[in-house]
Amino acid sequence: MGNKVIKALIDEKVELFKYAFQKTSLNVFYDEHLGKLTHPGEYGMYRESICKDFLRLFIPMRLDIGNGFLINTADEISTQCDIVIYDRNNTPLIENNERQRFFPVETVSAIGEIKSNLDREDLKLALNKLARNKKLRDSIDSPKVIKRTHDGRFDPENYCYDSMFSFLICNKLNFSIEKLVNEIDSFYEADIKPWHKHNLILSVEDGLLAYVDSNKKTFMYPNLTKEVFKNRFLKHTNSNIHFYVACSYIFMGTTSNSIYYPDMISYLKGYAVDGVNTDQQ
Repeated sequence: MGNKVIKALIDEKVELFKYAFQKTSLNVFYDEHLGKLTHPGEYGMYRESICKDFLRLFIPMRLDIGNGFLINTADEISTQCDIVIYDRNNTPLIENNERQRFFPVETVSAIGEIKSNLDREDLKLALNKLARNKKLRDSIDSPKVIKRTHDGRFDPENYCYDSMFSFLICNKLNFSIEKLVNEIDSFYEADIKPWHKHNLILSVEDGLLAYVDSNKKTFMYPNLTKEVFKNRFLKHTNSNIHFYVACSYIFMGTTSNSIYYPDMISYLKGYAVDGVNTDQQ
């Protein structure tokens, strides 16, 4: 039967989000006489801010939302992430003089990309960027659990909640989506593993691209116990069904995601700290 209060509140937030994402952002930053954005950088930042406000509706309160770069103990750094959802209580504030933030992958729950209208090539680039950033979590060194729903060793390949949840939000896909569910796996470069692929793609105009398991049940993970799920598109209708499912899955994904202790000694391994080589610790 559901709950009319929850539905009414989510519908209100969805409508506000859609209006701000599609109309207000253009009204503020698009010059019709010039036929282009006047401040593309600020336009992107404004849309990211809109998405952050919307995401706060349905992520756990223990998590916070920012943007910046992911780092790991293998001396790798990601490209810039539009959305970083992280454990606020266990994430150190690491930033440079320009206030660019760097997040240890151990405490990052989810990452997201925010886009406008995407053609086929733009979507390929965005998905591969997201996957390569997600891949950085595979290199956690000697993980110490802060939060994990099951016992066992760190295993992002076979335990989906050890991998970061990843999503892409865009306004519209500027190409035919009729065959997208069958061809999207080919958008990924050859070295991308199944568990590095996107969890969700939410297009405001088109619908939600998720997965379906062997029982035809919609799911949010591309790989579980080595079964690679097929893609499924929940098409946009006059209702907000694609937003309902996206909200539910992002909540479940960020709630269930494993959080590990970011050991700063491991990050400094091999470097001298106050005259002490951390390799000897």
